Amino acid sequence: MAASIGIGRIFGIPIKLHITFLLIFPLFVFLFSDPSAQTTILGIPLTFKGLQASTLDKYIMGAITSVVFFLGILAHEVAHSYVALRYGVKIKSITLMIFGGVSAMEEVPRQPRQEWNMAFAGPLTSFVLGAVSWLAMAGLQALNSSSVTVDALVILLGIMAFYNVLLAGFNLMPAFPMDGGRLLRSFYARRMPYIEATMRAARIGRYFAIALGIFGLFYNLFFILIALFIYIGATEEEQATTVTESLQGMTVRNLMSSPVQVVHPDMTVQQLHDLMLSTRHMGFPVVDNGLVGIVTLTDTQKYPSEQLPFLHVRDIMTRQVVTVAPDMEAVKALNIITQRKISRLVVMEGNLIAGIVTQRDFLRAINVAVVKRVSPQTAFFQPQPDGQQPRGPPNQPF
Repeated sequence: MAASIGIGRIFGIPIKLHITFLLIFPLFVFLFSDPSAQTTILGIPLTFKGLQASTLDKYIMGAITSVVFFLGILAHEVAHSYVALRYGVKIKSITLMIFGGVSAMEEVPRQPRQEWNMAFAGPLTSFVLGAVSWLAMAGLQALNSSSVTVDALVILLGIMAFYNVLLAGFNLMPAFPMDGGRLLRSFYARRMPYIEATMRAARIGRYFAIALGIFGLFYNLFFILIALFIYIGATEEEQATTVTESLQGMTVRNLMSSPVQVVHPDMTVQQLHDLMLSTRHMGFPVVDNGLVGIVTLTDTQKYPSEQLPFLHVRDIMTRQVVTVAPDMEAVKALNIITQRKISRLVVMEGNLIAGIVTQRDFLRAINVAVVKRVSPQTAFFQPQPDGQQPRGPPNQPF
């Protein structure tokens, strides 16, 4: 079953519902329509308990309100994406999920003003939606109508007013992955290098998460969950930015190993295994009048050792080889490794094998760059065993 379901496009951007959305949506229907609960904040009704209608009608109104509420979240994400598109950033998709919405961007603009405008667009949209909803609610209340339909609209607009303003405020918290963390980074980036601005903003975000977690211990355990979400988000943003910045200006040619030792498809797996032990290379392109496959240590480990002398490379190799050009940007090549869940790429120049680039090549370059730019303590990217993935530069969420 697919993790996300496509439901349409806005500005050419695919809109998706994540499977977790199906879990959270019924909860919102219940919270908005539960006839056993009455919640009013600042005179704004947040459930349909007071509506003079049947329980079924209240749940129908709760479902309608939930749809409108998530349309508000979608508007928040579309605002981010629209501004990003204006700056030439490609948006892969917008996904509604259990924690709200996420815009998958290929990259975040490095210009502080551009990132500020893009980050602020979401909370501004939510605040405007909240303000307009409150004004419309106040206008309907002034009519003093006894209509059930008007009363239902008053409650719906009240819910939209309260939660959109709350959404704007929550996203302005100065911590990744919220918009406030990006606003904070753009503020620092006007005064220092981008990577240092990210590290400082992430550090403040972690301090904020720790304080929120301590607060949650004494008042509400739900805040601990939010604190954990913020702490992890700040750390991941710092790591992803460090990867991207460390590889900035590098191409695959700068990282690849060349010349490349290759193997023939008729070689036995036992011979291949012995070659791996002697050369300490964990993967080889397979060549027979051209590139026909790639074989790695992981492929050999799928079979008992007693079978290795009787199997050939052609029996276990991967025939669909992912190749890149030597002049491809290193960041893009790392994205391919991460997304495809592979450990190495064959570098092709025309019809010739120019080299091979692995996870370890990227991670070595990242660690060297981090040590040069910041300090050895931040060189936290460690090589992974063959077949496991590094934490590469993900699609940037908003």
